[in-house]
Amino acid sequence: MARGRKKILTPALEDYLTVIYEIQQKQPAARISTVARKVGVSLPSVTNAMRRLADLGYVEYEKYGLIILTNKGKRKAQTMRTLQQRICNFFYYVLGIPIEVSEKLSKHLSHYLTARTRDRIKDFYKIIIDFDETKAKDLRNFIEESRQLINVTHLPAEVLEDIKAVETEEDEEEGE
Repeated sequence: MARGRKKILTPALEDYLTVIYEIQQKQPAARISTVARKVGVSLPSVTNAMRRLADLGYVEYEKYGLIILTNKGKRKAQTMRTLQQRICNFFYYVLGIPIEVSEKLSKHLSHYLTARTRDRIKDFYKIIIDFDETKAKDLRNFIEESRQLINVTHLPAEVLEDIKAVETEEDEEEGE
């Protein structure tokens, strides 16, 4: 790997992986020009990223050739897409955020989540995405477990005060 080049999978490189994965769902391999168009960057930027991904073992790529995800690359891209879809679904179906905004948020947030956080999101997702009264106990247990993980038995005073502030804001908005 060239001097100065990061030897880690960065958020930008993860984005390239997911784009290549999406392309490979429709055709056997991707091309630099197709990736550049989808990501909205220059051909040299994609070429540089492909070299880095190849060095990391995520893609098979030769200059002026096709781009193919390795098994490692495919697994990582599938994991990222699944996580992004879950986050998007949460923002869209649970919070009612427009789909375009939900998709952007999910792509940004997915890069910064640890394995433990991804597991917690998956557990929460199973409860909340199709929530009904039969899952109320599961939600209560999840919240209690979450607070145990961070050694909190009661909400701090500033959080309780913020809840009151939110309620006051809502009352003021309704009165307008």
